[in-house]
Amino acid sequence: MKTISKIKYGIILAVIAFFVSCKGEIGPAGPAGADGKDGTNGIDGVDGTDGQDGNANVTASGWITPTWSATGSGYGDFSVNEAEITTDFMNTGVVLSYTDWTGLGQYIYALPYTFQDGGTVSVNFNMQAGKIRWWFNADHNYTPNAGAKFRYVLIPASSSKSANPQQEILYNLDKAGVDVNNYYDVCTYFDIEP
Repeated sequence: MKTISKIKYGIILAVIAFFVSCKGEIGPAGPAGADGKDGTNGIDGVDGTDGQDGNANVTASGWITPTWSATGSGYGDFSVNEAEITTDFMNTGVVLSYTDWTGLGQYIYALPYTFQDGGTVSVNFNMQAGKIRWWFNADHNYTPNAGAKFRYVLIPASSSKSANPQQEILYNLDKAGVDVNNYYDVCTYFDIEP
């Protein structure tokens, strides 16, 4: 019985081998199929190019001419209201401030700024909820140039998950090659009109 079974399988294999080894002419190509229909969402558009990182949340003030509380005494201060400076912003955001101390537009200094003019003069700023305050302090009787101007840039934290969001902002700016003490670097990076 085993012999008949082996012969039967041998014949089947021979027939299959015979048909597989036969070659004939290749027939002509069939007609082209119909175009498929677009999906229910329409035709895909062309991919656009990636844009630059945005600065939608960065705010820059215009140039502010100070009205000093006192002059000629070696000290003066002034402040402006700024609603974006909330308690949350003070804990998470960064304020950069700059002065055109001479008012001539030639030199713009990051604050704090200290210089010599018949003695030492320091110019500084701070923030409190709803306000930014600037002051100068001199170790002698000093009156600032009437053309002095100030400007500030508010940079909110991009994430509230950071343990130190202010440090993260400054680190990311440094990593991007932005010198926060260079007014023009900051303007270029955030696309701010100088």
